[in-house]
Amino acid sequence: MLKYLNWHIVFSCLIIAVCLFAKDVSAQANLDKLQFKSSKGSVVFAKYDSDFLIDDKGIKYAFNKKIIILSLLSVDEISQLHDEIKQVQVIANIGNRLVYWVTPRTEYFFDVYLALSKHQDVLEIEPDIAPVTKLITSGTRVPTSNTLTPQNAPLCDKPKNTVRVAIIDDGFDFTHPEFDDLTVLLEYDPDKQTLAASSKNPIDYHGTRVVGVIAAKQDNVGVDGIAPTSEIIAIRQVSTWSSSLILAFQVAKLMKADVINCSWVLPFLSSITSLVIEDIASASNAPTIVVSAGNSGEEACKINQLSALDSVVVVGSINKNGEVTSFSNYGECVDYYAPSSIASTSRNGYANFGGTSSSAAIISGVVAQLKACGVEHPLTKLTMVENIYAAHKIKKK
Repeated sequence: MLKYLNWHIVFSCLIIAVCLFAKDVSAQANLDKLQFKSSKGSVVFAKYDSDFLIDDKGIKYAFNKKIIILSLLSVDEISQLHDEIKQVQVIANIGNRLVYWVTPRTEYFFDVYLALSKHQDVLEIEPDIAPVTKLITSGTRVPTSNTLTPQNAPLCDKPKNTVRVAIIDDGFDFTHPEFDDLTVLLEYDPDKQTLAASSKNPIDYHGTRVVGVIAAKQDNVGVDGIAPTSEIIAIRQVSTWSSSLILAFQVAKLMKADVINCSWVLPFLSSITSLVIEDIASASNAPTIVVSAGNSGEEACKINQLSALDSVVVVGSINKNGEVTSFSNYGECVDYYAPSSIASTSRNGYANFGGTSSSAAIISGVVAQLKACGVEHPLTKLTMVENIYAAHKIKKK
């Protein structure tokens, strides 16, 4: 009987040991894979090389060996979760939950990620990635003959309110004469974490064109902005790093922006980034977040992941005949269509500004001016403006 009992004890120990070994092997095998949430659901990335991750479709994403988490813990408590964490920074808040940017020692990235992902007080976790190296702005060259501007708008001559417009884009040139009277509340660069948003090279002009549509002074010289009394929050966002995007939107939130213009396309949207955007949209000042549908002539839902968020206003382009342009993205994720072209400011004076970038800027300008005039629920008044149409009224040819 004793021999029989001992054999069963030995056998049980062997089984446990084998199971533990198998579990350890499994964990080791998965150290180079990351599972986390995107706006579309759970995703799995595998290590491609030292600088890139790859998804199951073979698409590569740059990653900088940093981790983004959402937690109720403090900075000190996060720092103590793993010995190889070098730095912890707060980059946003969602209510009483904080979004942290965690920097582990490079060689221990996957170890730290695995440890954090298993901790009960880490509510969300994702690698800091960039789906493309540069933010894809939605401007395109459109013939000047297609230029349309809103006419007969239900807008006041003397605004009652001061409206803050945050523009997340590339460089801004505020030395342009059209901005002599403009109030720029803040310039910020999330990539560099510096108080500057000026253009850095000859092609760094998109932000200048967006701000011209919205806020160039109205003096019948050059171009006239739609909401010239707006106060501008200029956020120079060039990359697509999740951390920088989160920080850009957090800055707009902290500055209490009433309108946030995003004339660009994002092919991948992380879960934490989407939570940050949804949180901003629910702020007490009811900010309007306007994004461009994109210029690839495809369904916006598939191309621009921002367009899938319920909290944003997605804008496509129409031509001078009131038809969806051949380049504009379209579909059920698009909310409004606006003119595909408008004259605006540029680094060298003035230029025609086209694509869904200009369409989004027009909507942002009209919303800003309606808010300045004290109009409640400005989105319900958009279609009272000539050449702006609700998406359900327009069909793709």
